[in-house]
Amino acid sequence: MRCPSDTGGGWGRMTDLLDDYITAAGPALRLPLSSTAIRNRSVAARALIARAGLGAAGTFDELLAAARGRDRRWLTRIRRRVDPAVLGSLAQTLALQDLLSTDRRDALALFELIRAACGRRSMTPAQRALHVQLAYVWEGPARAQELLRTYPGLPEPAATGLRVDLLNPYAEAGPAADAAAWITAFRQILPPPRPVLSDDDTAPVPFDRLLTPEPPAKVAGPHRVSVVVTSFRPERGLITAVRSIVAQSWGNVEVIIVDDASPPEYDAILAEAVALGDRIRLVQLPENQGTYAARNVGLDAAEGEFVAFQDSDDWSHPRRIELQVQPLLADKQLVATTSDGLSVTDELVLTRPGFRSGRFNPSSLLLRRNAVLGRLGYFDRLRKAADSEYLGRIEAVFGYHAIRHVDAAPLALIRLSAGSLSRSEIRASYMHPSRAGYLSAFRLWHERIAAGTAASAHRPRDGSRRPFPVAAHLLDGTSRKRDYDVVVAADWRVLEGAHQAAIEEIRALAGDGLRVAILHLEGYRVLTIRRRSIAAAVQDLVNAGIADQILPYEEVEAGLLIVRHPTALQFPSDEPCAIRPRRALIVADRAPSRCDGVDRRYTMAQGTATVRALFQVEPHWCPQDPEVREALRAAEPQVELTAFDFPTLVDPTRYLAPRTGSGQPPIVGTDLADAASWPADVPDALAVLHRLRGVDVRIRRPDRPGDLGDAGSHAWLSYAATDLEPRTFVHQLDFYLHFPHPRTVETVSHPALEAAAAGCVVLLPERFAGTFGDAAVYCTPEQAQETIDRYAADRTRYREQSHRARLVAGNAHHRRAYLNRVASLLRPPATVTPLQRTGP
Repeated sequence: MRCPSDTGGGWGRMTDLLDDYITAAGPALRLPLSSTAIRNRSVAARALIARAGLGAAGTFDELLAAARGRDRRWLTRIRRRVDPAVLGSLAQTLALQDLLSTDRRDALALFELIRAACGRRSMTPAQRALHVQLAYVWEGPARAQELLRTYPGLPEPAATGLRVDLLNPYAEAGPAADAAAWITAFRQILPPPRPVLSDDDTAPVPFDRLLTPEPPAKVAGPHRVSVVVTSFRPERGLITAVRSIVAQSWGNVEVIIVDDASPPEYDAILAEAVALGDRIRLVQLPENQGTYAARNVGLDAAEGEFVAFQDSDDWSHPRRIELQVQPLLADKQLVATTSDGLSVTDELVLTRPGFRSGRFNPSSLLLRRNAVLGRLGYFDRLRKAADSEYLGRIEAVFGYHAIRHVDAAPLALIRLSAGSLSRSEIRASYMHPSRAGYLSAFRLWHERIAAGTAASAHRPRDGSRRPFPVAAHLLDGTSRKRDYDVVVAADWRVLEGAHQAAIEEIRALAGDGLRVAILHLEGYRVLTIRRRSIAAAVQDLVNAGIADQILPYEEVEAGLLIVRHPTALQFPSDEPCAIRPRRALIVADRAPSRCDGVDRRYTMAQGTATVRALFQVEPHWCPQDPEVREALRAAEPQVELTAFDFPTLVDPTRYLAPRTGSGQPPIVGTDLADAASWPADVPDALAVLHRLRGVDVRIRRPDRPGDLGDAGSHAWLSYAATDLEPRTFVHQLDFYLHFPHPRTVETVSHPALEAAAAGCVVLLPERFAGTFGDAAVYCTPEQAQETIDRYAADRTRYREQSHRARLVAGNAHHRRAYLNRVASLLRPPATVTPLQRTGP
């Protein structure tokens, strides 16, 4: 199909691309768009948010100029055509990304411009609260106090935190600072008995002056709770932490301080901590091993029936242990409890822009020692991030209802100091890539544990027999240079046809002895508020050691980088990238847009620029099929394409025996893996199925957030993408139908190829004949019913086409053709330097 070379001003127009991304995101884009931009640290995504808020009324640069110049008239003139809440999310994005030297000033200026031109109620309550929080942190209490008086209806607990902080005499002094009023207000946030500040002059910061003036009555009982406190190079915070445990209302408590090989100069403060009570023991490790190795030592040293944990610079409420152990005594089915904490600075300041000060406290875990150790073993032997894994593993083994979260006011104060381990690795909507990779890996392992398909949930104390790999950053903090033959980059959160094909390609590469890694590049065609893990089928490759997952900051050299789809290159991260391939191939799995000029997915210029900037190499563009090649030439004729199309592969030997005929009624279906990225995709893909009569229709829904709405039929059998893998799905079918919108360009459909390899009779439009050949039967949507009836009624005809489909698909898309192509690309090019164009 020939596509026009210029539709609506050309496919390369950035505003057209932005508009189609906004359309694809749908009306509820404000929160997920901002969260995605912050999570990926992308400056380029700001233009997308600005377009969503301004439409055609202005540009990001014009908006920023008006904000910097305090030109409220510019925004006032167009305010009826803009969305102030989306513009507020743009200000939020600048503030929480904080990537450029001007970001703080610009974020505050944008908030001020929106408030002045559109009204103080034009932004959401959360955005108003963030504006005041940013003013408090970046401009001072006086400015925050002024804004707090003008903004109505700030949400809790942000409003309370701001009011309390403005009274705090230990923070930067403001007009409302009042020591007596502040301590009264601060104490009200915590449950009774509430702490006060002592007159201890030796404590350098208010946090370390916390004490309970009226300790609660001791609760006696035979059930001992061992509290493990790990430390390394402890300061006065250790005294605060241990003192808060000694003051617990639960009387039968022992404290085990596990010191992780601090130098001798810390012996004095360790001795002072031990002297705080008669049930305090010190275990000193001979060499530094990390927080969770130290916790494991504490688990072995504990004598109590129950074990709890305490970070070495935090403070526990006097009733924390009592309130967490009581549910375990009352219900023998429970194995653990948790509670909330309140994040504060050394000066007991609550306000952290973009964060809730009151939150789940992962260090609050209190567990039945024997039951948990017997089934799970120990904490993962990492230096950080292992507390969430351990808690998740407990839930996977014992079930969700075996853990109870104590529903009470915060039972701990969590210190946020400059030296906090995770201060720079967990920010608002952002998590360090090593932590995100670890989270994705252990979640899949936990799913396997809960389903009973994991070999074991037990982890040994020494950290051996790891069930999945972990980034060196979490193990020992070292950086090891690695080398791979092939790195395959994509947005791995969802499984479209290109991703399903890439999984087969990775397996083939690894099976041929090549060193393979995957790189995750989060795109903007799937927007989510919360981080979404890598798809299970891809994470399985990593957990099984078939492919490594590499992270952008890691020093990696590779023979070949394959970017499996170019939409992942459109709004790149501005985080540094240390991955250096010798060659790079961008696979155009889809055309830049449909033939009718809508659903613009990428520009080749941006894809090229991203690869150059991130990987310091000149990329080559490789079409998936001849029709995509034609579309690429029409879109950006100046870009050089490879002489070959990207080879696809399927493996018919992985399917069941040949079919002998169709069922009655015939089972007909389609995999919607490549649908739902554009609003009209799903109705287009399902239109032919709605016309059929006397058949059993089955569909596999897209692997995306949301659902199909009313596109399907209640009489159909509909599977979520996570219910079964594509191969299992096509094994159910007699006929596979693929009739996308007639203005789509692509003629390679990996789900349809898989169906042919499985022996289905595949029905396609005539324009697919060049790709599928005899592996499919060609008809119009109107002829689908007649075609199905003809093959279903004639077993010989059906059996012959099924055999032909398997044979043709297997021969035309044999793995050896793919492997040979990759091998040719891995041959050393002649005198290649970074950003120098080379031949394919």
